[in-house]
Amino acid sequence: MKKIFIILILSGASLISSSAWAGLFTSCDSDLNEPEPDWVSKPDYSLPGYYVGVGSAENDGMSKEQQSKAAENSAKSNLVQRIEVTIRARNEQSTRVSSHGVEKDEASKVTVSAEEVLRDLKIKSRWVDKETCAQYILMVISKEAVAQAKREKTMKNRVEEFKALLVKGADRDKNPDINLRRKYLEDAQALLLDTDFSLLPGEIRKEAFANRLDEAFGLLNKEALQTKGHTALFAINPDTSIHPEVIGEMLDKLRSGDNSADCNTVDECISRAKERGFSKLALLVASSQVSAGQMGALKGTLTVSRTVYDIESRKILKGPDTVSAQVIGWSNDELDWNVAAGKAMQDLK
Repeated sequence: MKKIFIILILSGASLISSSAWAGLFTSCDSDLNEPEPDWVSKPDYSLPGYYVGVGSAENDGMSKEQQSKAAENSAKSNLVQRIEVTIRARNEQSTRVSSHGVEKDEASKVTVSAEEVLRDLKIKSRWVDKETCAQYILMVISKEAVAQAKREKTMKNRVEEFKALLVKGADRDKNPDINLRRKYLEDAQALLLDTDFSLLPGEIRKEAFANRLDEAFGLLNKEALQTKGHTALFAINPDTSIHPEVIGEMLDKLRSGDNSADCNTVDECISRAKERGFSKLALLVASSQVSAGQMGALKGTLTVSRTVYDIESRKILKGPDTVSAQVIGWSNDELDWNVAAGKAMQDLK
């Protein structure tokens, strides 16, 4: 079984006011003239149900308050070193989402800070050596408190992951693939179902997150209905000689479905159409050629082919149907490719 270690960041803030304790000590040989307790020289770290730490601080010219704070930090540091591994049971470790839903991930780490784990730390005893003025502190924290902090941190991690997946699943611009976005939302749903919000009193209610998720699924399903069984219409211009506006005019003549895609090859266009949930793709391929005509005029020829593909199998269902149209001009600037596009599209209808 792999072990998962807790990383604890010591806080400089004392959990019990050092100044309050410092006030108890007016001198080393004050009323606290007690014999050295066993936990100073032979600390018992096997206290049932608790982690134990012992710390100390010499006088070294420090004020009582400074010395008391240094002893507390020393005890906390020792306590942290005593807290071993710890997530052995599968119901207390981090999670990941797979095709089977939320699973426990033994390879991941749960990272918690001192504020999250040591908030229930208690100072069980103090002792001052009357000869050296050294202060000793015995600190304890229940193992249940540590386990509870780990559970809370795991739930916080799940909520943050849920939020990230919800954003990915709802962002069509960044994730045009409708199937990928659905997977993000399904993963978010699995995380939400497996999150115990009773451990997150400061978080919004679970129902609020569920409503956001339902809205995202609703928009996704609406989008899927608009494309399922429909034909996407894209166009590519391999020789890049046709202005994009002319390509747009051509598409307008045969407008159907979602007509915008950033693609330059047949395979790329089929992939883009599949991402958006279409069943078929009508692909226009446009090319142009300019030659010298009579009396020095130029003759421009626009050739357009239309091929219909089955997106799933990538097989050709129809075509290619090819048409061409010509325009005349005395220079390249005078060649009206919009007119040629109109003629070609009229023949393709």
